[in-house]
Amino acid sequence: MAKMLNDSDCMAAELRKLLELGASERISRNRCFDKFSTPFGRRLFAYYRTCMSLKKEIEDPKRNHRIRLHKNRGEMFMLEIINDPIAYRRTATLPVEVRTYFEDMLKVDKQL
Repeated sequence: MAKMLNDSDCMAAELRKLLELGASERISRNRCFDKFSTPFGRRLFAYYRTCMSLKKEIEDPKRNHRIRLHKNRGEMFMLEIINDPIAYRRTATLPVEVRTYFEDMLKVDKQL
């Protein structure tokens, strides 16, 4: 169990670094092949792509949607994007350490 916790802590820390780096530089599996070639790296890249897709959807000015951040369930939390006029709902379960990344993004979005 201790290895599992360390693995998830490491995953969350690495994911946070990638998200911060992704703001200034494009991350790709081909450019960073060694980093993403292991099972851990493939999971990390999948989480990264999910977060970037959610960010793009949240920041899209053409969409009028509500975003909910649900309470933490252990080491994970759920982010939900809802657009009632078109009956659209997207949910994603992510590591709790990236919750602040989305909270900060939503605060900036509200200020604009």
